[in-house]
Amino acid sequence: MRDRPKRDGDTAPPARGFWTLASVEGWERCAIQGAKSLLTLFLVTDLFAKGDIVLGMAGLRAAIEGVTGAHGDIAFASQLYGLYGALTYLVLPLGGWIADRSGRRRSAMYGGAMLMTLGLFALANRIWALPGLALLIGGIGLLKGNLAAEVGALRGAAGGERVFAAYLAFLNGGAMLGPLIGGWLALRFGYPAGFVAMAGSMVAAMLILRSAPPVPRTVAPAIGSPGTEWRRVLPAIAAVTLCFCAYEQLNNMVLLWAKQRVALSIGGLSVPPNWLAAMDGLFTIALALLAYRLWPRLPREPSAAHKLAAGGMAIAVAYALLAWLSRGDAVVGLGGPLCAVLLLSLGVVLSWPSALAIVAAAAPPSRRGVVTGLFYLHGFVAHLVVGELGALYARMAQPQFWAIHAMLALAGTGVALLIPRGQVTTTSTPASASA
Repeated sequence: MRDRPKRDGDTAPPARGFWTLASVEGWERCAIQGAKSLLTLFLVTDLFAKGDIVLGMAGLRAAIEGVTGAHGDIAFASQLYGLYGALTYLVLPLGGWIADRSGRRRSAMYGGAMLMTLGLFALANRIWALPGLALLIGGIGLLKGNLAAEVGALRGAAGGERVFAAYLAFLNGGAMLGPLIGGWLALRFGYPAGFVAMAGSMVAAMLILRSAPPVPRTVAPAIGSPGTEWRRVLPAIAAVTLCFCAYEQLNNMVLLWAKQRVALSIGGLSVPPNWLAAMDGLFTIALALLAYRLWPRLPREPSAAHKLAAGGMAIAVAYALLAWLSRGDAVVGLGGPLCAVLLLSLGVVLSWPSALAIVAAAAPPSRRGVVTGLFYLHGFVAHLVVGELGALYARMAQPQFWAIHAMLALAGTGVALLIPRGQVTTTSTPASASA
């Protein structure tokens, strides 16, 4: 076999502090994904079912139902999940702006980690659940984006796709660990135990962050003359948004459906539905590393637009499978849902980094931060849509409910195929499980 030409940075050692910040990201993502996988189940099967009084919840519910007209615990839980997820993306630019203006990015990260820890403890206390979600949103805004900015500076110093792959492996490892630990503790000891464990994950993140060396400042690129290729950027963002409007239902109604319709046991041992979200993290790591190895060995690597389209198709097939499994009222085994999760993971691995590659390459250096920020708004839109779609779950036949998600992903595929050709260097980087 002919040796593959060595790429720039393939053997570059990670910059000082890289592994420390990657570990912080892993523990932070463990807490975020663990809490996210618990939220809808916690609201529907525990908090609302027991009629607990929650500070501010009645007023928020009246306001949301007054606007949407949807009523019922499942509908409201889905809308609250969607609102929470959307706001965690919307506050990222604000958190970055605060750090940039103050010049104290590390302090902003500490403050964000503290707010997240307090928010998770508040969720465990039930009466403070809604203020806890607000603290989590504020903490994520201060920590998540600024942590990515510091890691991005170190990645620039280290160079090489392999270092970036290692960082994203930490991220997906945390995304897998959170639902595993949180789901098991919630099953054995109740949901408060799961949220307390996620708070412990944030304490670990803060302790590791204290040992991270300062990140060297980077010189901002000069303002370039080329303009942004909006004809490529906008359809790429639209395509990945449509795909994620379907994919993000995994942590919401897919888990509730699994609790109601799936035989959640392996060898006689009961498993929590949250473990399906954990398997998404595991599948994402495995498929991303496989793709990272596969693309350079192909005679001709597919274009980023074609990868994005293939990702949308994989997500559509996953929901078509869920629609088929939902026929009738029979309980289904774990095999079919696991295949659906595998297809969802494949869709993310193909679509997310490909869309980001198109957006990053179509923007000049002077606008890359702003344009990339626009890209991340796909998470804001997707969570709002997922929340509203989830409100339909109890009011329509399940096959039709999942078919709607399949159509959204197919629409993303169609938009991706309309992206015009451009000078894009495709990246073989893994995707985030909860990018």
